[in-house]
Amino acid sequence: MRKKLPAGRKLSLLEQIKDHTQMGTKRTLQKIRNDLQSVVKNLQQLTVSLGSIAAAIEKMSSEQPISPTAKRAPVRKKVVVKNGKAIMIKRVPSTKIVFDILKDYNQGVDTTTLMDATGYDQRKVYNIISQLKKKGKVENVGRGVYRAL
Repeated sequence: MRKKLPAGRKLSLLEQIKDHTQMGTKRTLQKIRNDLQSVVKNLQQLTVSLGSIAAAIEKMSSEQPISPTAKRAPVRKKVVVKNGKAIMIKRVPSTKIVFDILKDYNQGVDTTTLMDATGYDQRKVYNIISQLKKKGKVENVGRGVYRAL
């Protein structure tokens, strides 16, 4: 069974509960205000950072224009001339182009240099080098470095 409280005592408990909830609401609002202030501060820092990033991007774009076309492979055609007249046009094999580059370097050439010089992608360069190795025309000098024999 419940005990009955005197009327005066009931009012004082109700007032205490009311005061407690009002204080809790004030604390909650203060906490929300503090959180919002920290968010505003972080956003201001981000805007400053974005401004400096945008300035750096503009500086980079003005310094070096981007080429609209990709690097192309060297021309693989050879014109055969006899008596001052072009007789026929021959295609030069990719393996010959790569092998000629390898012959120019005595210490050897790495694959990135071959890719830059020829314009071929990595797979094509590796395939050409493996063909030349099978024929015994190229040897490994180091990891990714090849030399013509």
